[in-house]
Amino acid sequence: MLSLIGLLGAWLITALGRTCTVRFIGGERFDKARAGDQPVIYAFWHEGLLIATYAFRHRGIRVLVSQHRDGEYISRTIQRLGYTTIRGSSTRGGTQALFQMVVAGMEGYDLGITVDGPRGPRRQAQAGILYIAMRSGLPIVPFAVACSRKLVLSSWDRFIVPLPFARTVVAFGEPLTVPMHGSEAVVETKRVELETRLMEAMREAEEELLPIADCGLRIDNSIPRKRESS
Repeated sequence: MLSLIGLLGAWLITALGRTCTVRFIGGERFDKARAGDQPVIYAFWHEGLLIATYAFRHRGIRVLVSQHRDGEYISRTIQRLGYTTIRGSSTRGGTQALFQMVVAGMEGYDLGITVDGPRGPRRQAQAGILYIAMRSGLPIVPFAVACSRKLVLSSWDRFIVPLPFARTVVAFGEPLTVPMHGSEAVVETKRVELETRLMEAMREAEEELLPIADCGLRIDNSIPRKRESS
């Protein structure tokens, strides 16, 4: 049953995504973090998970997914879209999962984390991503998504479901680095800074949708793919 759910979920995301346009902005910020083919940690709000899953599919990203039951559905679905999942959260399996994410980053893989997941509070970054960045030495690339036509669910995260033929924008924020030997105070400062950069990226994404323009060209490949490690 779980395999069937994963197959159906991946098919639905792909079918819906192909009707939409995806535009990336702030690519120069992404390029700055990626300099020298550097792996990165993608950071985004849980509400944008569906759009992000489609936009970054088949790039070999390692994603942190909770051990809750809904996390199992998510894991089965996104694995069929080219992601590798590492199971854990701040409440269940957290320490081991964070360690596995650090190791994956040091091995050259991109990482992806919903920074306010798996249970919120909404748009409040958890500290786990800062510790991963600190231990792995990887830069954090915050991004936010906006959608012209959407359903907003009544869940804790106000999950976004794009409607068919919607225009979607993925806006990269300024990359963030965390010193390897930062104190708790430094981690907290960086956590607040990450929240700020995510909100700035959200504002830019929403403003990009305001002009009425022809966005019919899909540019899924407008950011460079990370070279697969051997």
